[in-house]
Amino acid sequence: MIDRNRVAEEKMARAAEMMREREIDQWAIYSRLKTDCALELMFNTDTRREVLFVLNRDGSRFAVCDPADAEGFVSSGLYTQVIPARGAQYMEAFRDLFERNGTKRLALNESTVDNRCDGLTVGLFAKMEKAIGKETMANVRISSYPMLEELRAVKTPSEIAIMRECSAITTDIYDALFERIRAGLTEVGVAKIMMEECEKRGVVTAFGDPPEYPLVLCPKGGMSHRNPNDINRIEPGDMLVIDFSIRYNGYTSDIARTLYFLKPGEEHAPKEVTDAANAAINAVGQCMAMIRPGIHGYEVDAVGRKAIVDAGYPDIPHAVGHQVGLEVHDGGTALSRPVRPASHGILRKNEIYALEPTVLQDRSKPSCIIEDDVLLTDDGCELISKRQTALIEIPFRS
Repeated sequence: MIDRNRVAEEKMARAAEMMREREIDQWAIYSRLKTDCALELMFNTDTRREVLFVLNRDGSRFAVCDPADAEGFVSSGLYTQVIPARGAQYMEAFRDLFERNGTKRLALNESTVDNRCDGLTVGLFAKMEKAIGKETMANVRISSYPMLEELRAVKTPSEIAIMRECSAITTDIYDALFERIRAGLTEVGVAKIMMEECEKRGVVTAFGDPPEYPLVLCPKGGMSHRNPNDINRIEPGDMLVIDFSIRYNGYTSDIARTLYFLKPGEEHAPKEVTDAANAAINAVGQCMAMIRPGIHGYEVDAVGRKAIVDAGYPDIPHAVGHQVGLEVHDGGTALSRPVRPASHGILRKNEIYALEPTVLQDRSKPSCIIEDDVLLTDDGCELISKRQTALIEIPFRS
């Protein structure tokens, strides 16, 4: 398993590069009660205690922390200096690091457009402002958003390795399910099998706390985002849609599969079912063929959306895709209609996206979700999940 401190090392090294590129002298990340999600991303910590990280453009790094956290930060080997502090000592340390560095541009985690980059609370900002003076703060303060947004979206080598492992475990769980699943199970029954397979592999589902069931839906029971239930029981001739994500080493996957349960003596699914599945599979393939760095998110959305509509199915009511990372829906650029501001982001190498152009119809007709995860490369994408290329047909099992 990849050591998450390697991710922190890569993130802080890239942060220093970006600070030099933008002529930013210092970046201060100040949090308590885990208010800032940059703690997990950049420093591999989930401490609820007060903590202040200070990064300088020369690459030096400082952790100002409660004495109870100091040993862990020291043993990580990530910091130039770890400074134990209580109460007023936090701001004394901040003022000293600010003045010693000769800081003229100070980045803070505040953003009006992305909550993942808006971790500095009003109260903690007030303390920092008082420490260096209101006038000084007004002169040096800038938003870290451009840097932090990139650090979250663009994956480092260690993050990519983790997410490859995460996707492999996810598809392995699917394969185990396909061997066990049968007509007669309810949606909850299928979800329980998947939870058992997660437990065998030491992972949890990526939604909920405690972990929730994956999305397991018989289209005959409706395709809204709902919890699986014990009312909808799978019968021969039914379809089943599963949208499943796991959390592994802090990162997530997002992979969906569509199945059909063969009737006794039936060799293959009916044409209307295979046609719907093939439409979704083809749309994913078309997105994969054109997605690449340098284009807008809405351009990918348009390709996937057109593929579904051209196949004779209703327009998609949601985005064609989204970023995946620390969260299943990880913000940043969205592969959605241009009316959403997030769709105007420019795709970059080493971002990871879930592609899910879907066939969604009313419960009397076939519906399909086929979703796979891709890593953006220099001029295209690389599949990091094992792709579904045909409708999964489950043989009749008495």
